[in-house]
Amino acid sequence: MDKVYSIGKFGKRVGRSPSRLREMDRKGIFRARWTATGRRYYTEADALRFLGEPAAQGVTVVYCRVSRRRQQADLQRQVAAMETYCLGVGVAVDEWLTEIGGGLNFKRKVFLKLMERIEQRAIAHLLIAHQDRLTRFGFDWFAHFAEQHGCTLTVVNQESLSPPEEMVEDLMAIVHTFSGRLYGLRSYQKQLGEAVRDG
Repeated sequence: MDKVYSIGKFGKRVGRSPSRLREMDRKGIFRARWTATGRRYYTEADALRFLGEPAAQGVTVVYCRVSRRRQQADLQRQVAAMETYCLGVGVAVDEWLTEIGGGLNFKRKVFLKLMERIEQRAIAHLLIAHQDRLTRFGFDWFAHFAEQHGCTLTVVNQESLSPPEEMVEDLMAIVHTFSGRLYGLRSYQKQLGEAVRDG
């Protein structure tokens, strides 16, 4: 995990004053990182880059998801909780990804792009609040996929950030899907029986 520095501690690490670092950030000479709520910070990778030393490859990403647009407040709460967690354990986050889409939908745009980047070994560490924030089913496979492509997957396991109404909606969707298939199967059986009798 990449070490996190406040601007003061980073200044001591690289031999610059906080005011000089703010000026460099403002002028685009050396950019600071920002948390989801607007707090400036730096990482050990930034220090190595500042000092001209090689840094490790791959980025750290936090992925947050809710199912419906009406859950914007839940999404913001999820992001805030993950930010608190990451700062508390000293994880420097390079990217914050948020998405609105059902956990049964494997064609979510941000999710698909995330999987592509993991496959390309562009993501070294992925953090999620709860495993169903990544996917409702098949999580073990995705965890194995990440591991096989050099990505550490951290599940904070904050169940309070997994809205219970989403589980009900997903279960209803599954029941609806299988009910439709069962009805189609019965129709097919009826047609087959008629064809046999007519033959």
